[in-house]
Amino acid sequence: MTNHPGDRHVLATAVTAKANIVVTSNLKHFKIEDLAPWRVKAQHPDTFLTHLYDFDPDLMAQVVRRQSQDLKKPPMTVSELLELLSKQVPEFANKVLFHEYS
Repeated sequence: MTNHPGDRHVLATAVTAKANIVVTSNLKHFKIEDLAPWRVKAQHPDTFLTHLYDFDPDLMAQVVRRQSQDLKKPPMTVSELLELLSKQVPEFANKVLFHEYS
């Protein structure tokens, strides 16, 4: 494994699990040339979740609603949860927000 030494365990786990995607905000540790021999790609969480949303918008909106309902400490409305998520996954959060309030 030639990716960043601090993240080689992540790639090794993906290879062992026969995963084809590593979801990470730290894309600089997962360069295309380091992943290619293993046929693994790295995706930012926003890209990954947006693809899932585009595949099934109703289901992904339902998942966010359910997550909101499960939060107790502190409790969060769907809007509050989406505002929090927008800091890390803005495109996904915007799509779900539009879905929920359109």
